[in-house]
Amino acid sequence: RPMRGRGETPVSIAALAENRHRANARGAVVITLDIERLPGQASVPFWTLGDYKNRRIHAKHVTEYPRNICMAWRRYGRKPVEFAAEWETGREDFIRKTWEVVNQADIIVGHNVASFDLKKLKSEWLQLGLPPTRPVKIVDTLTIARREFGFESNTLDALCTQLGLPGKVAAYDPERALRAVEGSKTDQRYLMRYNKGDIEASEWLLDRLRPYVSNHPFMGHAGDDKLCNRCNGDLKLVPGAYRAVVIDYALYQCVDCGGYSRGGWQSRASLIRGVK
Repeated sequence: RPMRGRGETPVSIAALAENRHRANARGAVVITLDIERLPGQASVPFWTLGDYKNRRIHAKHVTEYPRNICMAWRRYGRKPVEFAAEWETGREDFIRKTWEVVNQADIIVGHNVASFDLKKLKSEWLQLGLPPTRPVKIVDTLTIARREFGFESNTLDALCTQLGLPGKVAAYDPERALRAVEGSKTDQRYLMRYNKGDIEASEWLLDRLRPYVSNHPFMGHAGDDKLCNRCNGDLKLVPGAYRAVVIDYALYQCVDCGGYSRGGWQSRASLIRGVK
């Protein structure tokens, strides 16, 4: 079970769950995912054990590259977290399964998912000769946290704990990962629990950051233009206007997540613009 963070959660757990179910029912296919990897191995000559502490290992010395060994995912708003691993179906079928999961998504969510998870997955799809998946939009909670806030640590566990949300369920252990791929049932269960726990934590974190994600891809169906782009919540008109630079727009706020959206053009405030 996820650990409780410090402090009280200022957002109702029931309200967040309701928002997830509504978002799932109304629009885009949003999938939260997380992968776990096995470290690589290298065989290199050395004079002391400290030789390679801060030095790059040349590719010619690599005996086994790091690889993806399991992935957890969930469609936003649905209950069970799903899981696949190379020890369950074999390596090739596992890689194909990860491709199939991403290929059904409109939006992918995760912590460092843009720079890490998706790139590592795409590398293995290319090695297997798989074509590109359908284009997806990415909502990366690490990118959002770095862009919008000034937390001392932006790890998934640190952010969840500082925001009063459940923390990660365990710690990644490369030795356990190695034993899992070698067949240890105990370590396979541990890694699955750890991997699935990151999905819970990632969704909790996004729920808290959501009002600040102004560029969140629209989650509704065509024609749902009066719903919040972040969560499909209902919008209320805010008195006044949102001024871009010289044009005023109607300003709306979501009654669920609290995020702001702009409506259509209202008026031009000025014909003068600054130049540089």
